[in-house]
Amino acid sequence: MVKLNDCKDVVLFGNIKMYRVLSVSVFVVFFMSTTFSADTSVKIVNGDNANIEDHPWQVSVQIRRTEKDNFTHICGGSIIDKSWVITAGHCNTYPELPVKNIRVAAGSSLLSQMKTIIPLKNFYKHKNFIFTNTEIKRDLMLLQLRRPLNFGSTINKIDLDTDIGKNYTGELCTISGWGNTVTRGENYPDRLQVVSMPVVTHEYCRTSWFGLGLKDMICLQEGKKDSCTNDSGGPMVCSKKLVGVLSGGVLFCDGNRPSVYSRVSAYLAWIKETMNKKNKKNKKNKREKKRNKNKKEKKNNKNNKN
Repeated sequence: MVKLNDCKDVVLFGNIKMYRVLSVSVFVVFFMSTTFSADTSVKIVNGDNANIEDHPWQVSVQIRRTEKDNFTHICGGSIIDKSWVITAGHCNTYPELPVKNIRVAAGSSLLSQMKTIIPLKNFYKHKNFIFTNTEIKRDLMLLQLRRPLNFGSTINKIDLDTDIGKNYTGELCTISGWGNTVTRGENYPDRLQVVSMPVVTHEYCRTSWFGLGLKDMICLQEGKKDSCTNDSGGPMVCSKKLVGVLSGGVLFCDGNRPSVYSRVSAYLAWIKETMNKKNKKNKKNKREKKRNKNKKEKKNNKNNKN
């Protein structure tokens, strides 16, 4: 098997120069602001301006390296519940940031005019997440919001694809994000970008990536269209369902190789189990707080009477 860093036109998913991210790797992660794609003049790469009303599940995942820094867009994400967003696991790596340094912005086509900004309660990467030069597996992360979103025309959830056996080969699917929009250099748009591309066969995708372990992944490719840096974690939507979450692709975002997505249907059990477990815990904590509050009020009332 050829290692990714034996190839010169691809970058790995990572944190310093991913999607295209790690500058030392060939397969790129669309994640860092130094190597990804999206723009206002050149569109996602060769995509179009998008309206958030057509993609209300799309959010911007934003980070700050230290508490003194400003938050900046680093990845895309998809709303799957009022209190939950799904994105790529590699969007918080090298080094892993604390939850207070991550937030989600939603509700506008323009990054500069986001209407809703919510900090995280916590984040949960898949426990068997792997991201190396030779293997990418379970590249998913769930973001639990500190308070629920208010759904409307510009903020809403997307249904998850549940058909793990469906063959999407040849189907036209859409990807969206605020990543780099040029194949050489950097051009990051304020306006959300969108592009449609067909699904390619799994075997072709593996061969294109030198046999890179791509279990439970799904790939898109068409000509000079592509996703790019800072598009990582964003939605791949087919037939109005969230089918994939962007992991990475070729360094120059020129469509010479397929872009790669974690297939959501392969991880439904983990997604549902994580959300249900944390939601139940939150409800239990709320009940306990309410009971303690009632006890305290009764005690105070009793003392006042005395």
